[in-house]
Amino acid sequence: MSETVKKQQANAEMIEGFMDGYDLSNPEPSENRSHSYRHGFRSGRADKGFPRKESYEQVLAMAEEAMRKDENV
Repeated sequence: MSETVKKQQANAEMIEGFMDGYDLSNPEPSENRSHSYRHGFRSGRADKGFPRKESYEQVLAMAEEAMRKDENV
């Protein structure tokens, strides 16, 4: 699979995780979900009002790290 396709897949999973995290009726994701999905989920919860300790720059770096980890799977 090309790196571009892997990055697009990671981005799609991050968006799916965000949408699921924004819906408070969804449970926390387990380890069977991708790093990107779990990052998106946490971001969705943060946008819904759950406090986040990290700065914008840290969150951006965490997103990049999640995608990098998923590319190497």
